[in-house]
Amino acid sequence: MTGGTAEPLVVGDPQVVEQVRLAREGSAEAFAALYDHYLDQIFSYVYHRVGHRQTAEDLVGDVFVRALRRIRAFRWQGVDFGAWLMTIARNRVHDHFKSARFRLEAPVEEIFDSPTTDRADDPEQALLAGDVGRQIHAALRQMKGDQAEVLYLRFIQHLAVAETAAVMGKTDGAIKALQYRALKSLAKHLPGGMGN
Repeated sequence: MTGGTAEPLVVGDPQVVEQVRLAREGSAEAFAALYDHYLDQIFSYVYHRVGHRQTAEDLVGDVFVRALRRIRAFRWQGVDFGAWLMTIARNRVHDHFKSARFRLEAPVEEIFDSPTTDRADDPEQALLAGDVGRQIHAALRQMKGDQAEVLYLRFIQHLAVAETAAVMGKTDGAIKALQYRALKSLAKHLPGGMGN
């Protein structure tokens, strides 16, 4: 290639790739389309991690403000644009839990709030919203740190191994090993017979 700078492999839906290109050039409409495309995924992740709707809404707002401020610096790194947003979300959630404000504000009435879904027509979402889903979510809440996060990213958010690795700052091999250990741990947290 002559004269230009080549970017790493661009991955994702061609329409999203084009919206990212336009957003990087300053198009508010393109960024709004990216917001609409990724909002549910980012909200679901943040809400699962913090368990409080208002806090999740605030943090998701922060995620997209940070993404807007940094969109011109975004570089393709062989994973979907959503993995970049998910990394921002993960970092924002970590910052939230480290803050003194979180330690003072944890609302007691919503500590046991479980994620909800509007997608009753999706069999997977219906399962997760039912008794089995509540038991799985309860087991995930008992798990801590990276193990809970890898299961959530892989099986609830449906991120690929490479995307999960990018979000969590780990190698693909480390994600596979972590996922294996996390599944074994999850099975131990499930009520009798479900983890077999």
